[in-house]
Amino acid sequence: MKAGDVSVKVILVCMTIIFLLPLYWMVSGSFKLQSITMSVPPEFFPARPTLANWTKLFTGSWPIWAWLRNSVLVSLLTCAFVVAISSMAGFAFGTKRFPGDKILFFLLLATMFLPPQVMFIPLFLWVRTLHLTDSLAGVYFAMALPMIASPFGIFLVRQFAGGIPKSILEAATIDGASEWQTFLRIGLPLLKPALATLAIFTFNIAWNNFMWQSILSNERVNFTIPVGVSYIARTPAFGKSVTDIGLMMSGGTFGAFFMVVFFILFQKHFVKGITSGAVKE
Repeated sequence: MKAGDVSVKVILVCMTIIFLLPLYWMVSGSFKLQSITMSVPPEFFPARPTLANWTKLFTGSWPIWAWLRNSVLVSLLTCAFVVAISSMAGFAFGTKRFPGDKILFFLLLATMFLPPQVMFIPLFLWVRTLHLTDSLAGVYFAMALPMIASPFGIFLVRQFAGGIPKSILEAATIDGASEWQTFLRIGLPLLKPALATLAIFTFNIAWNNFMWQSILSNERVNFTIPVGVSYIARTPAFGKSVTDIGLMMSGGTFGAFFMVVFFILFQKHFVKGITSGAVKE
C-alpha cells in the first residue's frame, strides 16, 4: 500500500471520528444522570449507565409517539409531493425544448439563492387564509407546503433526464405513446436513481425542518420530533429553571435513530443516484 493511500485513509478515519463525535455524545448523554452530564471534567464513557431518561421520555407527560407519527407523516407527504412535481418538471426541462425554456429554468435556479425564511410570512398568511391550521390533516399539509416545489429536485431530475437518448423517446412517439405514457413507462424507470436520491434528501430535510414546523405547532400533540425535543429543552426540570439534559439527549437520540435507519435502508439507492447518470447514447 502506497504512503499516499495510507495518509488518505488516516485522514478519512479522523474526519469520520470528528463527525460522529456529536452523535456519540448525544447517545451516551441519554444514559447519564443530570449530575453526570453537568460534571467537569465531562465523563466521556458512562461509568454508571441508566435508563432513567428513556423511562421518563416514554412514561412521562410527553406525547412522544404522537410526535413520531407527525414527523413520519409530514416527511412522507413532503417526499411524495416533491418527487411527483420534480419528476414531471425535471423531465419536461430535460427532454423538451420550447421558447424561453432556458430563461425559465434560470429563474427557477435563482430561487435556490433565496433563504426559506423569506417566504415564511406570506406562507403563514396563506395557510391561515386557507384555514389549514384548523385540523391535524391541514397542519400536515401546511408543514409540507414550503418544500412542495423544489428547485433542487427539478434541477437534479433535469440533469438525469437530459441524458435519456432521444431515439428512445422518438421511438415511443412513433409507436403512438402519449406524453404521459412516455413519461410513465420510459422516463420514470430511467429516473429511478435520481428520484431515490431526491427522496432521501427530501425526507431528511423535511424531518429536520424545525423553524417552519415550530411556527405551525400551537399544541403539544401537533409537535414533530425536532419541535418536541426543543420543547423538552425549554421546560424546567427538577423544580428549577434548568434543562433536563439527559431527557433532551434521549429525545434527540430517539429522533435521530429513525433517520439513521432510513439512510441505511436506502444507502444503496443514494450512492447509485450520486455516482451514476442516465443512459447515454
